[in-house]
Amino acid sequence: MKTKPNVRYLLMSVSLLALFAVVGFYAGASSSYTDVSDLVKSRPGTYLVRGDVVKWTVTPDRQLLVLYLKGKDGSTIEADVPVSYIEKKYGPLSQVIITNGEMVVKGYWDGKVLHVEEILKGCHSAYEQPAVNS
Repeated sequence: MKTKPNVRYLLMSVSLLALFAVVGFYAGASSSYTDVSDLVKSRPGTYLVRGDVVKWTVTPDRQLLVLYLKGKDGSTIEADVPVSYIEKKYGPLSQVIITNGEMVVKGYWDGKVLHVEEILKGCHSAYEQPAVNS
């Protein structure tokens, strides 16, 4: 009789181990950055994107900060960041200094333009201004 409960616990342990392995693999695979070079070949969707800032501008209506991000193979994309996001996180746009460097952002790729929802890396290396406390 004692062997049946032991087999049941062993199967349950192996099942839990397999479940944790699958969850860990998924978490690791889904959190990796997509380089701009790979993004240009991807379908529309939400991505974590890594690229180097090579140029930037502000739209005439001052609603969007337009970043041009370059990938490892030289591919370049336009990444639009709402000015309201920049000002909430970093302060007035007139005081934000953007320099060339690596940036990691989260946003929706529509096949032509990356619509940035969040800047994950680059706020201190790409912007020479401390973050505003809110």
